Amino acid sequence: MTKKLRPLALSAALTASVVTALTAGAGTASAGLCGPVANIFTVQADGDLWHYRHSGVRDGSFSWAGATQVGWGWGGKTFAGPDGWLFNITGGELRRLRYNGSGWDTFPGGGQYETIGWGWEKFVQNRSKITVDSDGSIYTLEGDQLRWWFFDHQQRGWAPGSGRVLDTGWGRFDAIVASGQGSIKARDEQGVLHHFRYDRVSERFALYETWQHNLTWTTHTRLLSAGGDVYYTVLGDGRLVWNSYSEYWSDGWKTSAGSTVGTGWGTDVDVTATTSDCKYDSTYWTPRNPVVQDQGAMPISYVNPSGTRHLVRVTPDNGLTDLHENGTAGWSAQPFDGTFTGVSTVVAGAAPGTEMIGATQLQTGDVVLNTLGANGQWQGFQSLKGAMRVAPTLIRRPNGMLRVYAMGDHASDRGPWEGQLYYRDQLPSGDFLAWKRFSSGLVVETPSVITRGDEVTIVARTVGNMNTVFRAVGDRAPVEVERTPYVVGQRPKLVKDAQDRIMIVDVGWRPGENAGLGVFVLEEKTDRSGFESTWTFLPDLPGAPDSESRQVDAVFLPNGALAVSLTGNGGKVYVTTSKGAGSTEFHPWQQVSGDGEFTEPTSMRMINGSLSVAAVTSGGSYFLYEASVSQDPAAALSFTGRQVA
Repeated sequence: MTKKLRPLALSAALTASVVTALTAGAGTASAGLCGPVANIFTVQADGDLWHYRHSGVRDGSFSWAGATQVGWGWGGKTFAGPDGWLFNITGGELRRLRYNGSGWDTFPGGGQYETIGWGWEKFVQNRSKITVDSDGSIYTLEGDQLRWWFFDHQQRGWAPGSGRVLDTGWGRFDAIVASGQGSIKARDEQGVLHHFRYDRVSERFALYETWQHNLTWTTHTRLLSAGGDVYYTVLGDGRLVWNSYSEYWSDGWKTSAGSTVGTGWGTDVDVTATTSDCKYDSTYWTPRNPVVQDQGAMPISYVNPSGTRHLVRVTPDNGLTDLHENGTAGWSAQPFDGTFTGVSTVVAGAAPGTEMIGATQLQTGDVVLNTLGANGQWQGFQSLKGAMRVAPTLIRRPNGMLRVYAMGDHASDRGPWEGQLYYRDQLPSGDFLAWKRFSSGLVVETPSVITRGDEVTIVARTVGNMNTVFRAVGDRAPVEVERTPYVVGQRPKLVKDAQDRIMIVDVGWRPGENAGLGVFVLEEKTDRSGFESTWTFLPDLPGAPDSESRQVDAVFLPNGALAVSLTGNGGKVYVTTSKGAGSTEFHPWQQVSGDGEFTEPTSMRMINGSLSVAAVTSGGSYFLYEASVSQDPAAALSFTGRQVA
């Protein structure tokens, strides 16, 4: 078959002898931004497949190294990946092929292609909604969803998780194109490209929707990439235009309109490029090897499904253990494998009679979830990856789905205990979307989160010892609402009264010179637009909170009173309650423990009409203190306690 060659910057005629190989290790970039050529494949309307070698890929010059026909009878949809791999969709079959520079590889059985999937015909009609990045990840745009796939060419099978939904809200885009590892451009209806970068190792968006206007990219162009954020577009007039993008350039693109590197390209059915011919000119930051913060003493997670109490705690050596009631035998300890930085608060499980916790693995930063069943058995850890620095916080939304919050790195130059907040949403299928960042300022700890209807309030400790308040409604990302004054508690505590009014309980400096530390309550404004500017301090604590125990727990009682507990200076456990529903007056602090050295934060939970307080001594002994809660909120509580382990 013959083909009319496009005008190229060559003085000699193009023959098959000009095209030798794709270089050793087909499609692999050499030192520098790009290898010697970008390998571009085109499918013509008559079914001919041609291979072009753009030697001006490094600088966008009009320079070509040759072209040759490498196939015929091609139909459907064709797109390229790294290392010479091509994919073709015919009759709904997804087929893989590999061009090695001089011919096609042969698969077991003798064929030149292998079918690896079925039901892909939608992308023959939606040709611009499937793409492959430089490490072979396939991304598909399906309605409102962005999906991720990975076919392991070595193992000849799909990787676990292939087909999962990374994000929703993508129905506003009509085209996607992938470049270097996880780098994705998505084009909206106005022709504006939005930039994303997904990291499949941490399952996190390292960058989310940064974008630049560029007139080269319009709704009538086709987009392709040679990898390394080097892009080509075929304009409506048939010009092939080259451009380069960098996350480190102020305007993103190397030139405002790109460089024309060819003409006569408008008749192709498909134009695609090997996605590993270029690599990033500098190393982009990715979430790897996080400095996971050893959070030290964190509150016990007080788990209580079906009436059996479990006290889940991270021990000083970073082990995670479950101390639980064991019938007439008393209490038994069950250790979990691995080491952890901390453990989350408790949320209801997906099934009735179950409860769930989360933790972060100390070595990897992977966030893991575990559910305690109604039978008293743990269901096993489910990893959400993330490369996070601290323990997560879990909430269950009104639709029954989980949302997980955690703090992780955002760039390699951050301090060892600083990061930004991310969240990960669960879908009705039980799968989770990718992690997405929502805070702009730096935070230093696990956030406190509370729900109210379809609204979520998040409070996080930021650099400079301030509390930053975020709010999210429905599936929308949280947005910053305000910042509260200087505080010194380890972590804030959010609580909600019977009227759904939210309060922050924390530790701060009392007003006045040399006034010392105190526990305070910061109430929500009447219109719920934010929080009041004035703190309500609780009574002076005998033995004020010291630097090791500036963390409180708080819970509203069924009678409307607010109960607050903490470990005070001198290693004693204290509790106080307000004198009525909505009252700003509190009873004097009660010392509910003996004179042991209690060093870890307390945890409280209402169980069968009684307030139960869990505490741990410096030697690792567990104590429970309990008080019956009367209907009169003005009545002070009377505690009894005992060592349980």
